[in-house]
Amino acid sequence: MRIIVRSPNPLGDACMATPAVRYLREQLPTGAELAIACRENLAPFWENLDFVDEVIALPRKASVWSIGRQMRRSSARHPDVVIALPNSPRSALEARISGARRVFGYRRGRHILVPAGIGEPDTSVIGPHHSARYLHLVRRFLGEELLKKADFEKGYDGSRAIPAPVDEGSAQIALCPGAEYGNAKRYPIERYAEACNQVDRENRSRAHRWKIVGSPAEASLGDELARAIEGDIENLAGKTDIAGLVEVLLSSDLLVSNDTGTMHLGAALGVPTIGIFGSTEPDFTRPLGSWTRIIREKPHCSPCFLRECPTDYRCMLAIPSARLTHSINEFFAEREDSPGGGS
Repeated sequence: MRIIVRSPNPLGDACMATPAVRYLREQLPTGAELAIACRENLAPFWENLDFVDEVIALPRKASVWSIGRQMRRSSARHPDVVIALPNSPRSALEARISGARRVFGYRRGRHILVPAGIGEPDTSVIGPHHSARYLHLVRRFLGEELLKKADFEKGYDGSRAIPAPVDEGSAQIALCPGAEYGNAKRYPIERYAEACNQVDRENRSRAHRWKIVGSPAEASLGDELARAIEGDIENLAGKTDIAGLVEVLLSSDLLVSNDTGTMHLGAALGVPTIGIFGSTEPDFTRPLGSWTRIIREKPHCSPCFLRECPTDYRCMLAIPSARLTHSINEFFAEREDSPGGGS
């Protein structure tokens, strides 16, 4: 059997799909091939996961016909099944063009393209998180029913289910202060800096190496934060592709991030992650894994899911920098107290 899973295009959604893909791999019979078809920029992420046999990198501007043929020609034989995780008609059409004997996914108005698909799940049964929705789809493909809220974090910690021991003398901490979605998801730069500087002051016996990550559009934001941090700081925002970002995160002891694709990438790679939430809802998109933490205040208007706050950014401003300082310190204290923690 050869199965191709069509990955979602956004980085965060692709990361939230990993529990479902891992579960599929675990349930497939020996000898079955599992391939991921994804946008070429996401290939380094999927290639880093050991439960995928092949990654089919799809050019960003390729036509639906070109992608369908690429999926068909990626092996000596046509795929037996394509599971289309995105809801778009295009992803289902790509699967049809691939020559797959069966196309599976949520129908969502794609009844002609996905005649054997399924309807949307009841979130009161499976839970509201996006990962649960992907896992539900895979379980239904396997002929299973999801009768209760899924343990959709299964396998999400990846190869670093227990984070690597932290060197008592030094630590590398990645910071992602941007958010492509909009300012409503951005914790204030000055508070990031206050928290980092306070961590440095309170832990002088441990040298912290701060590394700022982000997209090219966030390079100036990274420069602003770098100028405000007094310690060892490097601004990599706009200087890495996803392959480089994966490398930075895997070398980090901790990631501190707004609700972004980078936050989900860190969690998917098993990197301990602190996620700061403002206008969005952690119940839907919190980072998964046993070594993740959420910082959030919830005024009456939250979650609003707006890109820009129409009032005073109260959901973010309600989070003092001292709370982020405490969360960072708490992580290192937990690691030092855990078996094998510290070196």
